[in-house]
Amino acid sequence: MSEMLDIESVYREERKRWLREEAPRRSVRDILIGSVPYWIVLVALVLYGLSAPHTASVFDKLTPGWGWIAPIGVEFGLLYAAFRRRLAKAGQETVPWTLWALEVLLFLTAMLVNGAGSFTSVVAVTQLQDLSFTAIIEGFGNLPATTQAALVMALLSAFIIPIGALVAGDGLAALALERRTSNNFREERWQEVEFTVIYRAVFVRYLQQGITERDARQRAFGEVKGYLGRGNPSGVRLLSASNGQNGHSANGQSGQSEQKMDGKKARVRAYLNANPDLAQLSVNQVLSTLKSVGVQVGRTTVAEVLQERK
Repeated sequence: MSEMLDIESVYREERKRWLREEAPRRSVRDILIGSVPYWIVLVALVLYGLSAPHTASVFDKLTPGWGWIAPIGVEFGLLYAAFRRRLAKAGQETVPWTLWALEVLLFLTAMLVNGAGSFTSVVAVTQLQDLSFTAIIEGFGNLPATTQAALVMALLSAFIIPIGALVAGDGLAALALERRTSNNFREERWQEVEFTVIYRAVFVRYLQQGITERDARQRAFGEVKGYLGRGNPSGVRLLSASNGQNGHSANGQSGQSEQKMDGKKARVRAYLNANPDLAQLSVNQVLSTLKSVGVQVGRTTVAEVLQERK
């Protein structure tokens, strides 16, 4: 008489073994590609370093002795405004008009102070400080090439730095959203193979109990499908049992994908039915809540289920 296997124990053992022995490791190429989004942090630091002296020098004329604190308000204000706007857009929330006003005012301020600061530095270095702005424009064609290039760069810096600050803030928000919703690299790979690994382990254990191959295959298939298909406290990801039937025809693979998607939608529907208040939240908020309780689904799946309920 064969014994019923503890599928949860098998799952834990096989997952630990797979992570230790079979889980793929990131290559140097993967690490490099994964680091690219974080380069925006370097961009933000460089732009702040270039902009801070100009902002401080200009504001020091307005508030003598306190100009050094101005870059914190202007540059970080632009970063914050862009960051909040991106988060609001992702969460399908309305951006307050005060935030829009703050962003516009800070952008204009950053453009003016960086333009003025750069221009002041250039004319001081090129010994043009005794000339008026009109005289510099009229005599621009007779100035040395290096001075002309420096004046053009002063004009461009008035736009590069504030626009760069907005882009940096938007990029930082994108990083925050990606970190909130993305899975661990190895965990994602595990979700792709967990049915096959657990099915194989259960199948072998039933064979070791003396069950015929046909019966062992049927029992392993049914029990693993049932275990992975139901919600459980350990947060097991739902994968269609048909994922274990690799090597079938293209039509069979298409059916497996549809079953997998339907199963994920069923879990989202069940959770929303148990927590109806969640249906009033944004897609990203619902997605974050589902992931926190172990329901691993994509944003598109959540959006489709929410749309069905409206």
